[in-house]
Amino acid sequence: MPTPGAYRLLLALVATATVSSSHGAVIASQPADIAVGWVQVFNDRLGYGRFFAGAGTDRLRVSASVVPSPDTDFYDQSSNGDETAIFLTHPSTPALNAPLQFVGLQSGGGGVKNEYTTSFNLANPSVQSQLAAWDATPFALRIENASAPGGETTKWVTAPDYDSSVNLPFLQDVAITGGGLAPTLSWTVPDTTAPITNIRIQLRRIEAEEPGRITAATLVHQAVLPLGSSGYALDQAFSNGGLPGLPSGLEQGRKYEVAVILESVEPGLIKGRARTFFEFTPLADDAGNKTIYLPSVDSAGNFNFDIEVKAGETILIDPVVAVGYDYQIGSGDPLFASVTLPNVGDGIFELWLYDLNIADFVFETLLDAGQRFDFGGGGVDRFRVLGIEPSAGLDPTDVQAFVTEIGFVGSGRFTGRMTPITANFTPVPEPSSLALLIVAALALGGTRRSCCRRPPLR
Repeated sequence: MPTPGAYRLLLALVATATVSSSHGAVIASQPADIAVGWVQVFNDRLGYGRFFAGAGTDRLRVSASVVPSPDTDFYDQSSNGDETAIFLTHPSTPALNAPLQFVGLQSGGGGVKNEYTTSFNLANPSVQSQLAAWDATPFALRIENASAPGGETTKWVTAPDYDSSVNLPFLQDVAITGGGLAPTLSWTVPDTTAPITNIRIQLRRIEAEEPGRITAATLVHQAVLPLGSSGYALDQAFSNGGLPGLPSGLEQGRKYEVAVILESVEPGLIKGRARTFFEFTPLADDAGNKTIYLPSVDSAGNFNFDIEVKAGETILIDPVVAVGYDYQIGSGDPLFASVTLPNVGDGIFELWLYDLNIADFVFETLLDAGQRFDFGGGGVDRFRVLGIEPSAGLDPTDVQAFVTEIGFVGSGRFTGRMTPITANFTPVPEPSSLALLIVAALALGGTRRSCCRRPPLR
C-alpha cells in the first residue's frame, strides 16, 4: 500500500491525466459544491488529556461535517477543499464570528472525515454571560468557498438547538489486560442521572508529541458499543484500515490515545458528551494476562487515576518514565500501604519518604526490583522513587513504561497521581539521609555491585 505522500502524488497524477476505460476521455479533478452532512451543538466534557484543545474543561462545542474539505481533495479528487471556511454566528452576539477549524483525517487533528469544529470554555465568564441567549436561540453557520460551482459560494445553515443542562460523567477504573496486539480495555461507568444513550470508542495513533502535549494524531479506529458496555477487545479490524496509509490493527512500538465517549443523543442530535482519555503502548507478547490500570495524562505530565482499591490488595499502575516518579494519593483516598517496583534498568532504586517537618522528601532505603516494601505506621500519603538510569530510556509520556504495584491500608477510591521526574532533576538529601544512604551502599555493595548509586551532591 503506498504511503500517504505517495498516494497524494498518485492522486495528483490521476487528476490531471486519467484515461476513462469506457470513454477514453481524460478525467480531471473538479471543484465541488458546498454540502453539509451534519451539525452538532452540545455540552462537551473533556477529561484530562494531552491532545485535544481544552482538555480538562467543560465546553460548548459546535462541530460540522462539510464538503468540500481537504479530505475530499485527498480521497475524492475535489480540487477546492482547501478553500472552505466556516464561521459561527449568533444574533445575540454581533461580534461573534468564530471560525471552525478543520480537524478531519488529513489535518492530524484527530477528527472524522470532513469534520470542522470550535468550542467555548463554559468556565469563562464572558461565555457564561451569553449562555442563556445561546440556549434560547440557535447558532448559524456561514460556509464559504469561492470556487464552488453553480453560483452558491456562500451557504447559511441554522445549527440545532443547544441544551445547557445535559452533563455526563467520566469513566473510572480504566485498565488494559493482556500483551501483544489484541489486549482488552475495561472501565466502570459511574451512576448518573443524565441519560446515556450512546457509548463510542475512538483510537488515535500518536504521530508527534512534545512535553505536555500530543501535537499530531490520526484516528485509526472507532466503533459504537452496546449500551452498558464496560470493555472493548482490540482484536478487531480497524474501521479506517481500508484508507491509504492507515493500519488494520495495533502496531508494536506505537503509542495510542483512547477516548471512551458517553453521549446523550436525541434523534440524530448530541445533547451532551463526556470523553475520558487515556494512553497506552502495546505490551510485549510475553507480558501475560495481567491487568494494568491506566491514567489520564494532563498537560503538566501528571498521571491521574480514579480506581477502586481494597485494603490488603494490590493493583498495578503504569505511567511515563524518566529517572524517577512521585506518587501521591488524592484527597480522602486510603493511604499507601506498600510498593513493589518493576525490573527496569539495573533493578535497584531509591525510595524517598516525605518529611512534614522540612516539607521535602528524604532518603529511606534502597529497593530491589520485585522487593515489596511495607510503609508501616498506618501508611503514607506520598513517596518518591529515584535511581532509574537515563540509559534505561524510559519515555516520560509512555504510561506503560514503569508498571508499579501498590497496596493500600483501607478500601475506597484511589484518585491520586503519579508524576514522572525527568533526567535534569537533582535531589538534595539531608545530612542524616546522606549518612544512611552511604551506610546502605557500603552494606549492599558487596552483594549487588562494586559501587551503589547515591543521590548526587551539589
